[in-house]
Amino acid sequence: MTMTNFRIMRKIEIDAAHRIPDHGSMCRYIHGHRYVIEAHCVGPLVPVGEQKGMVLDFKFLKEGLIRYIHDPCDHGAILFYNDPILATLLVPDFVMEVGVDHQSYERFNSGLKLYLINCVPTAENLARHWYNRMCSFVKERSEGGAFLENIRVYETPNCYADFPIGEEGSI
Repeated sequence: MTMTNFRIMRKIEIDAAHRIPDHGSMCRYIHGHRYVIEAHCVGPLVPVGEQKGMVLDFKFLKEGLIRYIHDPCDHGAILFYNDPILATLLVPDFVMEVGVDHQSYERFNSGLKLYLINCVPTAENLARHWYNRMCSFVKERSEGGAFLENIRVYETPNCYADFPIGEEGSI
């Protein structure tokens, strides 16, 4: 009997600001989007246990999306760590959490929440960044049975970016 793979998808929505510093039009200014982020996973059905008959429990997939995307980014600004505007925004009384490929800043009682990444925060780069953040989580939570096929980021209802396209694993 051959194993059949299934594809599942879970989405979340966040409100976040960003800017594209070198853009030639209005996108160079800080502005906001209602991002919709979809995580697409592929794998066989789990044969036994708590996730029997599932690729990965949707609740578990949501937990990863909340931990790695929603909580650090929702109602904040997602900026390139080398964006010149940071000289204006960052002052000495910040608390910084440093990650492998991002930094999160929160200023006490200031209402400023920043999520800094190592590239310009276009929809394409956000899809790649969040894919790389979620990839290991999906593998571990599914006990190696499922893999994260791609992350789709809708910047507007009419525009989205997928990463990766037709390949397994992060780059």
